[in-house]
Amino acid sequence: MKKTIVFSIMVISLLISSTLVSAANWVDGTYEGWSDASARSINYAKVFIENGEITAVILREFTNLLVEKDFAVYPWEQAKEAYQTMGQKFIEAQSHDIDIITGATGSSVGYIQAVERALMKAEPHAKLGKYFDGVFFGRSDYTGRKYYEVVRVTIKDDKIENVAFDRILSDFSQQDPAEYGWPLEMAWESYSEAAKEAVPGFVDTITGATGITKTGNIAVRDALDRASTK
Repeated sequence: MKKTIVFSIMVISLLISSTLVSAANWVDGTYEGWSDASARSINYAKVFIENGEITAVILREFTNLLVEKDFAVYPWEQAKEAYQTMGQKFIEAQSHDIDIITGATGSSVGYIQAVERALMKAEPHAKLGKYFDGVFFGRSDYTGRKYYEVVRVTIKDDKIENVAFDRILSDFSQQDPAEYGWPLEMAWESYSEAAKEAVPGFVDTITGATGITKTGNIAVRDALDRASTK
């Protein structure tokens, strides 16, 4: 009878020990993750791991123009609630798997995916490619003509499947290609096709579209940085 009791205690102790190990299996460090780009935004998370556990989470959200949302003045209260409360919920859950905030589904899903990707980087035996599959925003610098390009880069199996462009003017309005006195959409399409065959982010200069090639490469590399698994 005593042997049975001792054996039971040993089994329980092993189970508890195993649970503690599995709950603290991340490598200590600071990890960043980005969500897929939605039509209107993209989400970011910086996750701090100490002693194998989540100790802090910093969340940020950006518009489709890659301008950070200022929640001190942002009018959507539910999105503000998600920004202010979900970081602590990730810590309490010790997981990315938490409930969404009602009325802020897009923001919630974005933060959850960003934290999930950050934690995947912290997994000691994770087998990841060079990039996460998904859709990522990237932007160029401002050109001499006072605009920048924003791209939506679709990645699958470490390859670019598509690049979609928007041109953002100095007043943060979007350029209407139909009103531009040059075949802008044709140049964007030429870049996208070339990007599928090139080393990601390094399209050779396209004849007649030198500027697009330059800004496109900068913006795509920015998107690839968000997609990186490193």
